[in-house]
Amino acid sequence: MIFITDINANQNIIHKGLNMSVEVLKDIRKELKELRRLYKELVEKLIPTEQPTPEERKAIEEKDQIANEKELMKTLGKTNVHHKDQKKSLRKT
Repeated sequence: MIFITDINANQNIIHKGLNMSVEVLKDIRKELKELRRLYKELVEKLIPTEQPTPEERKAIEEKDQIANEKELMKTLGKTNVHHKDQKKSLRKT
């Protein structure tokens, strides 16, 4: 036979267990925050961050220019390379 006092006692034990679990989770969360902070400080000491130079900042912020194949080959010094459309027109003549 189960008495109401036994049920209340069991509920109190469960409630205390849940409260302990919540407290343990809070402690773990607090320790993780501290570990992240320490890790961040360590990384900042080992790998110092540098601000980009004005030239680098300009390159980052500006829209990129896209070169076509002809410009690319000219820049690379490949003056005798023909574009694929030019090859077709050269074969016809």
